[in-house]
Amino acid sequence: MRVLIRADASMTIGSGHIARCLTLANVLRKDGAEVVFACRQLPGHLLQRLADQGYVALDLPERYAQEQEQEQEQSGADIETSLAWQADIDALADALNNQPRFDWLIVDHYGLDARWERAARRFADRLMAVDDLANRPHAVDLLLDQNYSAQAQDRPYDQWLDPRCKTFLGPRFALMRDEFQCEPITIKPRVERVLVNFGGFDAARQVHATMLALQGFDDLQVDFVAGSHNPEWEAMCDLAKARPNWRLHELVSDFFGLMRQADLFIGAGGGTTWERAALGLPTLCVSVANNQQLNAQLLAESGVHLYLGGHETLDPQQLVQAIALLRDNRPLRQSFAVRSQAMVDGRGAQRLAVALIEPVWALRKATELDATLLFEGRNAPHVRQWAFNSDLIDWDSHVAWLQRSLQNPQRLLLIGDTAHGPVGMLRYDRQDERVEVSIYLFEGQAGVGWGQALLSSGERYLRQHWPQVRVIEAQVLADNAVSISLFQKAGYRQAECHFQRVINDE
Repeated sequence: MRVLIRADASMTIGSGHIARCLTLANVLRKDGAEVVFACRQLPGHLLQRLADQGYVALDLPERYAQEQEQEQEQSGADIETSLAWQADIDALADALNNQPRFDWLIVDHYGLDARWERAARRFADRLMAVDDLANRPHAVDLLLDQNYSAQAQDRPYDQWLDPRCKTFLGPRFALMRDEFQCEPITIKPRVERVLVNFGGFDAARQVHATMLALQGFDDLQVDFVAGSHNPEWEAMCDLAKARPNWRLHELVSDFFGLMRQADLFIGAGGGTTWERAALGLPTLCVSVANNQQLNAQLLAESGVHLYLGGHETLDPQQLVQAIALLRDNRPLRQSFAVRSQAMVDGRGAQRLAVALIEPVWALRKATELDATLLFEGRNAPHVRQWAFNSDLIDWDSHVAWLQRSLQNPQRLLLIGDTAHGPVGMLRYDRQDERVEVSIYLFEGQAGVGWGQALLSSGERYLRQHWPQVRVIEAQVLADNAVSISLFQKAGYRQAECHFQRVINDE
C-alpha cells in the first residue's frame, strides 16, 4: 500500500499536524505501507525531521504566486486561512513528477477543502481528511476528528460530507504513539514535579508566562519544554538559571519520559491532550488557538482537566491560583485522571491504520502450512468462550478437519495477513446461493477493527470467487455481545441470534 500525506508545519501553524500524521505513518509503515510526505517550506517546517525518520519528504514552495495569498502570509494570517488550492495541486504534481498513483492520500490542513480534495483525486484512489474544525466541505472517503468535541456534538460533519464518507470521531481514534498504551501515573498527595509545554513552537509565548506564574512556588521541580526558537528564549534562560529546581529544555528526545515523571501538566489544548489523558496526568489547560477552545471547554465540563480559557484573556494571578489549587488537591487531580483515562486507550492510530488497509487488503486461502496457526487460534480461550463447541480440539482431529476443509469445494478458509503477522480467520460454508460465515481473531488482535476488515474483505473475495452467492448468514450465541455488535456494524440484519446479509439482490 502506498500513502501520500499532505500536511504543513510552521512557526504559525505549529507542529501538531505533522506530529499526528507521523504517528499514523509509523503504524502504517509497520504494516508494510510506503508513506510519502509533502510539505511546504514554511519557516519552521519539519521536512528534515521527517527525512531523519526515513520518510521521503517532498518540499513544496513556501509561497505561491497569488498576490492575495502572499499578502495574507506576510501579515501573519490565521492558521485557518484558505490556501490557494489550485496552486497547491500544481506544486504537488510537480513534486510527485509522475509517480504511480497512491492507494490513499491523507490531508491534514485547515487551509484546504473539498475543492483541493476533488482535484487531488488525480494522485490517489482514496482520500482521507484529518480535521477538528467542522467548518468547511470535504470530498473524501474517510474523515478523522479525534477531538471530544466531535463526539459530544450532534453529527457535526453531516452538512460537510457525502453520506458515504466513513467518519471516525472522538478520542477513541486519537493518533498516539505506542508507548501511551501504558499504566497511568500515580497521583501523589501533593504535586512535586510540573511539566510545562505549549506545543512545538509556542508562538503564544505561554511557557514564559507560566514561568512568571511559577516564581512563587520554590518547592516545585519544573521542566519547561520550549525550543530555542521561542521568542522569549533568552528571558526564559535567565529565569531558569536563577532557580536550581527548574530545567529549560530546548530539545527533548523522551517527552514521554518527562510526562511520566510529572504530577501536573500545564499546557495547551492541542495534540498532547490525549497523551496526557492516556497517562492520567492532571492538567491545567490554556488554549493558544481558536480551534482548541471548544474541545478544551467541553473536556473541562466533563471533568477531564482545569481550563482557564484562551491565553489572550488570561489573568496571570488566575494562573497562580490554579497552580496552588491543584498542587494541594489530590481528590481533584485523581478525578481528572480517572475521567481522562476513560476516554482513550492509546490504540487510535492502529484503528485508523486498519481502516486504511481494509479497502486494499487481499485475504489468502489457508493451506496445510497454517495447521498450527489455526489449531492455536481455535483453541485460544477467547475463541472457545464463544464457540458453539467450547471443548479443546486435539491435534489429530484438527489436522483431519483441515484436510477435509481444504478439499471441500463448498468451503473457503481465508487468512487475514499483515506485514507483522496474521490477524484472523474467516470460514465460509456454501449451500447454493447462501453461505454461513465463521470468524475469529488471533490472540492480541481484538479491539482495533480487524473483525470488520475481515468481513468486508471476505465479501470482496466472495464476489470474485463465488459470484452466485447472494446471502451470508452467521450464527452467534445470545450473550456474545461483541460478535452481535460486529455483525450489526457490518450491515447484517438480526433475527434472534441469526444474522443475514444480502450481497447480491439480482
